[in-house]
Amino acid sequence: MGENQDKEIGKFFKGKIVLLYLNNASEVFSGGVAVYEPKIEEWCGRTFLIGVVPSNPNDWSSGLRIGVAFDQIGHFLEFSDERDFLERMSLGEKGGALHS
Repeated sequence: MGENQDKEIGKFFKGKIVLLYLNNASEVFSGGVAVYEPKIEEWCGRTFLIGVVPSNPNDWSSGLRIGVAFDQIGHFLEFSDERDFLERMSLGEKGGALHS
């Protein structure tokens, strides 16, 4: 990708955290994959969403770098920051809907 195109794609995500729902996800990823500070990068001819797993005391992968192939993403939700993400996830665990 050219430098100008990279800058435009980098502006695609407005939120600090993106929750990705994958096509044909296994059970372990059925609730989505969260990515903090998402950036789009190209590796070996494929486009990936790269970032960090958000802080969560119940997740052993918190703080690790994460990458998801862009063609595996079915849809996504954006959150303004980690606090917004954690509050809404808490609502979901209590039976509230994340989206309708």
